[in-house]
Amino acid sequence: MLVVALYCYSGHVKAAIDHLKAKNPLVDLTLLTDKPNELKQILENKSVKIIDYDVTTPSNIKWRWLRFMVIRYRQRKFFANFSKNKKFDIVNIHFPKRYLSYVCRYLRAMSNKMVITPWGSDVLRQNSESLKQLRILYDEADYIATSPNTPLGKKIIDEFQGASKKMVGSFWGSEVLDFAIEKGDSISQEESKEHFGLTGRYVITCGYNRKVPQRHKAIIAAVDKVRDQLPDNLTLLFPMTYANPRTNTDYVAECKEECSKRGIPAVFVTDYLNVEDIYKLRKATDMFVHVQTTDAFSGSVQEYIICNKKIVHGSWIKYHELEAFHPLFYYPVNNMDCLAETIVNAYLSDKIAIPQGVIDVIKGNGWDTKADEMNKFFMSIV
Repeated sequence: MLVVALYCYSGHVKAAIDHLKAKNPLVDLTLLTDKPNELKQILENKSVKIIDYDVTTPSNIKWRWLRFMVIRYRQRKFFANFSKNKKFDIVNIHFPKRYLSYVCRYLRAMSNKMVITPWGSDVLRQNSESLKQLRILYDEADYIATSPNTPLGKKIIDEFQGASKKMVGSFWGSEVLDFAIEKGDSISQEESKEHFGLTGRYVITCGYNRKVPQRHKAIIAAVDKVRDQLPDNLTLLFPMTYANPRTNTDYVAECKEECSKRGIPAVFVTDYLNVEDIYKLRKATDMFVHVQTTDAFSGSVQEYIICNKKIVHGSWIKYHELEAFHPLFYYPVNNMDCLAETIVNAYLSDKIAIPQGVIDVIKGNGWDTKADEMNKFFMSIV
């Protein structure tokens, strides 16, 4: 199997391959990545062949149209050479973006079956022009690894004709959920707060990565607006451990400045966290604020639910599998003007009693379950 994973977070790629190999050590895996150095060390011992996608974007050409032409030429040349005399049972494309449509014929020629694994923003945050181009790739695919009843699945069905017949369910799991189920009770909130230097603090966690659509600045402004209605020992916690640094080089510094000028204590976590540390970050939280613009079906949100945290959540993001149960697992923000008010309401309210049905759904989304489903699907189409 060839896994194509370009310009996306390497940690998610590593997790998917890691767990697939654990379920099926005999699968012959080749990974095409633009981050070979990040993935080589952790995957070589899994007998995964790593190919460096060494296509550089020209930086010395000032005309945008010419840069576009050059990069498209380089991409086609790379895939034309790479695809020679190669055949895979399955080509699995992660985080598919429109540029892959330009080399679709090479991907198709290498594959007996072509499977697209969308992540979310690769569809949900694209403009109409990008989606129009991306349609070529989705038309060529044999299968789409997502569920039709999620925001991501519904968007794909709306944009790409015939996509619903190709959907086979999502195979994304969460190592943090596995850890929470197996060992979570052995770690207390006090221990977790101490780990991040938050002992004795009331912690509001803002978003779960350093991408601008998480709306960190809007959360900071909302907290500042109602600061006198929140506890004196308040600290904002910002998990900013992943995102594309090329698109937000100064963003973390800007958020720090926003907190500093308002006098709001804040902790920014920017270093890589292992699974136990991510779990401790969830446990250290008293309230999680999630108001990003779009989302597929966030593993982070599910991790805060399983840790029984107060969640302030944008009601425009629908998790139909979880919202089928009542009461809702979150305090809804109907629009951003209501954010400050909802944060105060969540602080003053008792914790929501999470329905057992929600817990059962989430427990089925750990990697232990999802990797088994993924392996059975791939084996069924060989």
